[in-house]
Amino acid sequence: MESKEYFENVMQDYNQKRNGRSLRKYCKDEAIDYNWVIEYKKNYPPDDKKQFGQPQDAFIPVTVNDEAPAPKAWQVSTLLLTSPDGVQVELKSTNLSVVADILLKMSQP
Repeated sequence: MESKEYFENVMQDYNQKRNGRSLRKYCKDEAIDYNWVIEYKKNYPPDDKKQFGQPQDAFIPVTVNDEAPAPKAWQVSTLLLTSPDGVQVELKSTNLSVVADILLKMSQP
């Protein structure tokens, strides 16, 4: 079995069956070379970082999305009212209760 696969199997078994044991105790109980596991763990994964062409301590860029989330409440973007005379009134407000008050006042004689 390849070293990488063997190491991954050992670590997977350790994580599943550790029962409160340290890695050293687990290796001793399962007859696994603890020194080899520790040495391999220091260099794990050996080929993955070379494969991508990045040094171990390479800077990983992070992008931040500054877009504002969509509003979670009802709001009025634009409200266009036309009177019986043909006069148009445009209301723009983010407060729905203000628009409701204006409409209530406009509907009263």
